[in-house]
Amino acid sequence: SVLAITFYGGLFSVLPAYIADLFGQKYSGSIHGKALTAWAASAVCGPMGLAYLRSESYHSAIHDLLGSVQDKAAFESAFGCALHDSERIETLIDAKTVSISRLMDIVPADTVDPTPFLYDSTFYVAAGLMGTAFLSNLAIRPLDVKNVLARLEESEQDVIKKG
Repeated sequence: SVLAITFYGGLFSVLPAYIADLFGQKYSGSIHGKALTAWAASAVCGPMGLAYLRSESYHSAIHDLLGSVQDKAAFESAFGCALHDSERIETLIDAKTVSISRLMDIVPADTVDPTPFLYDSTFYVAAGLMGTAFLSNLAIRPLDVKNVLARLEESEQDVIKKG
């Protein structure tokens, strides 16, 4: 965690210079402002997305465990509803009455506890996004200033001739 925070702070300290090196100093301020706006949006959307993915994994794990229940009488005794009453079970899941830890008491002893794997999909998505960001960063090339200036001069000459 400390290392990640250090890298994140280090990124903010060198970002303006990095942007100026890539795109020139003229618009580096506005580009940096847009990057900060994107970071603000990711600070809101990121945790929401992670919470959604974890919630989906949690519900999937519970439904997998429900499929593993062999002793229907023990389930009915523990939760007060039949195993086939899906509407009532969803209500109990939302109320946190039916949980992974309580289902682990009912399922067969050789059933693997899914709790350590709840964040797998979240980390896969995060790794995919970081990989995409890495490849995108590798694809960035500095501007060829001479070529850009030559094209600007040509377009100015065309405007003067037409105007």
